[in-house]
Amino acid sequence: MTAMPEIGVMATADLLGRVELPGRAASVGLARAFVREILRTTRCQETDDAVLMVSELVTNAIRYSGSGRRPDGRLAVVLTDHGRAIQVDVIDEGASAHPYVHRDVGESSEGGRGLWLVCQLASAWGWRADPDGHVVWFQMSTI
Repeated sequence: MTAMPEIGVMATADLLGRVELPGRAASVGLARAFVREILRTTRCQETDDAVLMVSELVTNAIRYSGSGRRPDGRLAVVLTDHGRAIQVDVIDEGASAHPYVHRDVGESSEGGRGLWLVCQLASAWGWRADPDGHVVWFQMSTI
């Protein structure tokens, strides 16, 4: 999968919120609550979809990156307003492989659905290397 361009990369984005969490399973629920609370005050109409997607990305960060493998592993969730879209970044401590979308997954599949769901629900998504690790992001259109 090739990273898709982010909307408004050249334009300034307004930081809506950032939270740093331990790389543990309990952080999935904390990330969901954080995103839901931040989006409650925005123009984003797809709050439930955003909460589902952040849940999947945080789970992947814990499962597949140094954030979940190291006893003191950390991850961050960052929300920014790009004007026409709200962007959610999940920043982990690095993974050995790039995100991979399983193409043979369907709505009733029990595994491999995380990025498949993000592909289905987000207006755009992608990944990039970060000096601190690895970022997987998605956007939800606000227009």
